[in-house]
Amino acid sequence: MRTLGLGLVLVGFALCCVSSKDVYVFQDIDECEFSKEDLSDMVYTVKLVFNQKLLCSYDSRLEKYVGYDELGIRNAEHYNNQSWKMKQRKEELETICRANARLYIKSETRKVPPVVTVHSNSKARYGQLTTLECHAYDFYPQAINVTWLLDGSEVTGDVVSTEFMDNGDWSYQMHSYLELVLHRGVPVSCRVEHSGLEEPLVTLWDSTSLDTRIIKLAVGCSFFLIGLVVALSAAYLHYKKQHRGKPLPLLVRK
Repeated sequence: MRTLGLGLVLVGFALCCVSSKDVYVFQDIDECEFSKEDLSDMVYTVKLVFNQKLLCSYDSRLEKYVGYDELGIRNAEHYNNQSWKMKQRKEELETICRANARLYIKSETRKVPPVVTVHSNSKARYGQLTTLECHAYDFYPQAINVTWLLDGSEVTGDVVSTEFMDNGDWSYQMHSYLELVLHRGVPVSCRVEHSGLEEPLVTLWDSTSLDTRIIKLAVGCSFFLIGLVVALSAAYLHYKKQHRGKPLPLLVRK
C-alpha cells in the first residue's frame, strides 16, 4: 500500500501537560493511505494517542471510532454519538485525503523542461581567460544535471561554481560558470539532463559576437590600409604633377 508523503500524512496535533511529577502527552494523528491512482481505495484514519498508548481510532472503512481500553471505549462511544463529527470525518476523506493525494500525484507526474541559455561575459576574448555562463530556468522536478563540453569532451576541472535556486512556485533554476581560455574554432557547449527532456539538451555557446568583433577589427584595419595606400598614391601623383618637366635637384658635394 502506498502512503502519502510525511507532510500530507501527519495532519494532527499534540498537546503536552506537565505537572510537578508527571508529563502527559495527547496526540491526534491523521493518516491517508491508498494504492490505486484513481484513489478509489483511499483509507482515512484518525488515531488518538495518550502517552504513547492508542486510546481509540476512526477508520473510514468502518465509518466509526473503535476504542482499545476502558477510556478509549468511552471516548469512541462519545464521538460516534456526535452526528456532526461523523459527518465531518466522512467529508475529510475527500477534503483532506483525496484532495492532497491529487496534488501529490500531480507533483510526481508533472515535468517541465528547462529553458537553457549560454553566453559569455562582456570581456570575452580569444586567447584570454574568460567566464562562460550556462543558465537553466523554470524546470520541474528539481533533479537536474548540468555539464560543460569542450570540443565534445566533458569538462570538470574548470567549473568555477554552480548555483541552484528555488523560484518558490514549484519551479527551479540552476546556473553554472566555466572559466577557460577561449580558442577560435573550438566549440564550447552546455549539456543539460532533465526528466522533462526526451534526451540531453546541448546548447552551443554562440561565438558570433566575438567573431563579429574580430571581423569588424579586420575590416577596419583593411580600410585603414586601403586609405593609407590611396593617400600615399595621391600624394605621389600630386608630387609628380607639381614637379613635371623640372630637373631634379643635383646634390653637389663641396
